[in-house]
Amino acid sequence: MIYMDINTFFSPKAGGIRTYHLAKIAWFQKCPQHQYFLVSPGNTYKTTEVGPSVTLVEAFGPAVTHDLAGYRILLDYFRILTLIVRTKPDVLEAGDPWLTGLFCLALKKSGFYKGLLVSFYHSDPIPSYLMPWAQSGRFRGLKKIVVASVARLFYRLQQGYDLTATASKTMEMSLRKNGIQSIAYLPFGVPEKFLTQMPLRASGRSRLLYAGRLDREKGIELVLAAITKLLAIDHIEITVMGRGSYSEQFLEIKHPRYHFLGFLEKPEEVLAVYDHHDILLAPGPFETFGLGVLEAMARGMIVVGPDQGGTAELLQEVSSPFIFKADDLNDFLRKIDLARDSNPLEEAKRSMNLALKYGSWDQAVQRMARRYGFSMPLVEVAQ
Repeated sequence: MIYMDINTFFSPKAGGIRTYHLAKIAWFQKCPQHQYFLVSPGNTYKTTEVGPSVTLVEAFGPAVTHDLAGYRILLDYFRILTLIVRTKPDVLEAGDPWLTGLFCLALKKSGFYKGLLVSFYHSDPIPSYLMPWAQSGRFRGLKKIVVASVARLFYRLQQGYDLTATASKTMEMSLRKNGIQSIAYLPFGVPEKFLTQMPLRASGRSRLLYAGRLDREKGIELVLAAITKLLAIDHIEITVMGRGSYSEQFLEIKHPRYHFLGFLEKPEEVLAVYDHHDILLAPGPFETFGLGVLEAMARGMIVVGPDQGGTAELLQEVSSPFIFKADDLNDFLRKIDLARDSNPLEEAKRSMNLALKYGSWDQAVQRMARRYGFSMPLVEVAQ
């Protein structure tokens, strides 16, 4: 079978998305009976064969961030159309609902593509971007009417896919409420090395970590508001790891117990940072899964997260007492204090058991492949 994965917005250093695709590449390299094409934007059109069963395809897509290693937007759909007509993939997956999604839906509708069309729903743009826009600034009433109209059209288009894949039950329920019924629940995993023995952590300071994109939809403004108050407390150390539109604000913070690491690419570097900290701050209310949360839990960290989105779903699975009211700074600070006073060994055991339930990335990709109808190598699959 042939599987083609197309991404409108893509960065070779996009954190979890990059990890997800690396896991797919590794899995299909073990399955020479199948073919995997990963299509993403680049400087120019080129193909790179990564073994006999994996081909990386770059089509022209200009950078949309000042960082040239950041996100690009795919524009050369003519070459992609040619590639689809030539390879005739059995499964065609749109990695986003925008340009790629509309392109794939048009191919299906026109008859150019006759295989299984999948949308992997990595995020829901209506609550993440459009609703916050409608609730701020001037003309809120008018903007809410616009958003409601756009939402109806958006979810109607989403119903056109043969299958919508999502990583959380929370997102599955949201999609069903909006009329999408053909859904595959395909939760993510963590790197295999994250599932090793729990690290020994030094006592004394409470070491807090934020790890993720530094953008508004991640709840980053709450972290900024909390940092000054937290650093006023003795024995608290704070580290911020990531990059995004708020990078400059975090770079400007100067304090002997504050550290800004920027973006770390290598999984072993990320693992070392998790193992050096006690509490993960995960304030984003729009997470569709909470990959960083699961990684931190795999390393025995306590997670303080909101009562919304995929993070809430993960924390509710372990009956966490550290769930705060989304966007509420005072409740966020209260739950951080509660986490600092908790039994770290007890919380670590619950967190690690949950991570073991979701399993490794290899198992996560196998869940996906099984749902898409691919034959599989002999790898234990988490249920």
